[in-house]
Amino acid sequence: MSKLKGPFILFLVITLLVIAGYYGKEILFNQQIADTSDASGSTTTFRWAGDGYLGYSFLETLEMKKQLARNEMALKFTDDGGDYKSRLEKFADKEYDFIVLPVNSYLEHGGEHKYPGVIVAAIAESKGADAIVGFDDVLPSNKINELNNSDLRIYYTPASPSSFLLDLTITDFALDELSNDQAWRREVNGSEEVFAMAEKAVKDRSKGDAFVMWEPEVSKAINELGLKKLWGSDQFSGYIIDVFVFRREVVSKSPEKIKAFLKTYFRVLNYYNSRDEEMVKEFSRITGLKKNVVSGMIENIDWYNLNENCTQMFDIPLELGFPSRDGMINSIYACSDIMIQTGRMQEDIEDPYQLINTNFLEDLNNSNIKSIGENGNSDDQQFGSLTPSQWENLQEIGTMRVEPITFQSGTSHLDYQGEEIVDKVANMLVNNYPEYRIAIRGHTGRGDQKANMTLSQKRAEVVRQRLIAVHGIDENRMNPQGLGASSPPKKKSGENSRAYRLRWARVEFALLSDDNI
Repeated sequence: MSKLKGPFILFLVITLLVIAGYYGKEILFNQQIADTSDASGSTTTFRWAGDGYLGYSFLETLEMKKQLARNEMALKFTDDGGDYKSRLEKFADKEYDFIVLPVNSYLEHGGEHKYPGVIVAAIAESKGADAIVGFDDVLPSNKINELNNSDLRIYYTPASPSSFLLDLTITDFALDELSNDQAWRREVNGSEEVFAMAEKAVKDRSKGDAFVMWEPEVSKAINELGLKKLWGSDQFSGYIIDVFVFRREVVSKSPEKIKAFLKTYFRVLNYYNSRDEEMVKEFSRITGLKKNVVSGMIENIDWYNLNENCTQMFDIPLELGFPSRDGMINSIYACSDIMIQTGRMQEDIEDPYQLINTNFLEDLNNSNIKSIGENGNSDDQQFGSLTPSQWENLQEIGTMRVEPITFQSGTSHLDYQGEEIVDKVANMLVNNYPEYRIAIRGHTGRGDQKANMTLSQKRAEVVRQRLIAVHGIDENRMNPQGLGASSPPKKKSGENSRAYRLRWARVEFALLSDDNI
């Protein structure tokens, strides 16, 4: 044993010297680079994961790489093709420093990993990049509630923005036939495969189908196949928002690097926002798509610059007294509400503020970064007054899902539960459907027709007054209508007579579009 000891020690010493020599040479070489060039010889590389969504393309631009290098940083990208579940698993296992994904996907898949990261900024909101397309016969009256038909076949990609678009449509518009009968579901693998199914349906003249896609397939389905956009992410707000999520350990250990990264990102965003042609050319290079296709896709994405992140999403005023909103928290609540009702989440987020970190945006807000062409807060939608005939000419988009709004018995006075429901509706109208006018329709059960018309009108007006007084909703936006018992609800499959009669007395909210006036 002692004879082997000497040679082993010698071998160990030689091995250590070789290793030391290799790394010593590497260190000297890096030092030589630093001494003879503008490089520091030390670069921080952030590992991140996402997919080919155009909204993330600023991160892959040449300008981003150049400015990051100037700040001794680099990015290493993994494209997982939109596999959000796997993205969260690897993120929790520390394979990535940050990920990009929609808020709803982080809520759905992050919970099982105890939410390993925090949202530090909003990237963009889909404004038509996700849509349901189909044949004209699917929505004959152009009302979204006509989707409530379990005989339909709807093709979509599970665990994607497409499936969430379906979920929120079913939930917000009370499409009970789709929610109770799953026969309509046709799950496929990705937007390209959905497009292939649409192409086959057009060739076979197989009408009555609907297809949920994202860009560029949405534009291709409309322009090449002649299909119609039935409903899309341009018709609501606050749901499909993509965000930067940094791992909590990285936030603790490298806050200055994250701040430098975000500062660079917003500078690059400003750079391309003032150079439209260069942006289209660069995005075309990144995606491999033609410039005209890229130009159309850009119109369907609303990117958030620094000022908009602060004032619209994270309630950080640009200066004292400047208006700001808590859009990210509202989005977390809105998305979790949808997913709880559809069973994708089991319980609500107790404290959504545990999922966000505003320190980086607040620090950048105090720096000298300015967003080109923005005042920091977009104006609220303005609604002018309408005549009765103009109200009649508005295009009805759909009737929203609302829990029963209860009144004190036989009166037009809201009870406590009724006030809570109206407040919940107000949140949706302000944050998720801000561009529509609203018909507030009061309904009663059977009885004296004249008295019912009077009572239903008063109830609609009471609801309108609360929306104005408590929530500041523009009075010109709402039209109270008393319908008495003239428009009973549709009876649900298997519903008994008593349950059906209880649903006659209600207040409904119909979304109306100004496009026809």
